[in-house]
Amino acid sequence: MSMPCKSQAASEIAPEAELPKLLDRLKQDHAELLQVLMDLENQASQTEQEADKNRAISSLLHLRLWTMGFKEELNRHSEWEERELFPLLNICCQGHNALSVTPTLCDLEKDHQLAMNYMDAFLRAVHALKSDSEAMPVKQAAAYLTHACRILIKHLEQEERLINPMTDQVSNDIHYFSYD
Repeated sequence: MSMPCKSQAASEIAPEAELPKLLDRLKQDHAELLQVLMDLENQASQTEQEADKNRAISSLLHLRLWTMGFKEELNRHSEWEERELFPLLNICCQGHNALSVTPTLCDLEKDHQLAMNYMDAFLRAVHALKSDSEAMPVKQAAAYLTHACRILIKHLEQEERLINPMTDQVSNDIHYFSYD
């Protein structure tokens, strides 16, 4: 998170001016990721309740492919945040005593990693399933994914609740000082 932002001379744009564009992308990305997470969670929950073992295994195999694709999208989003958004937030929040991005984002990163651990456990559990698997491992595999989705939904919502007040404060300060 300590990556430098383009210098003002090099980009001819103050870091604060880039913030609205990045926030729009964050909101769009989060909306798309949340929709997929809610759909995944719903399907995983239904699979947990499925009485027909063969149907449940078929659903888990479908969820496995879906989860692998989702993880790729989430990874791209996380890399973008680390590369562009968080460094800019750190720059823009400098000088605001009450605003510090790093400690709270570190807490969010722990939630993100926990969710990834559950997704990986889901993928391993599905990979280990056999057609003669008992119902409990099938239900447990689906439960891993359900739990991962719930953690990530909460994570994305908390991230926005953290970032929005910070950016509002920076925007208010820019607006206030531009009229002096």
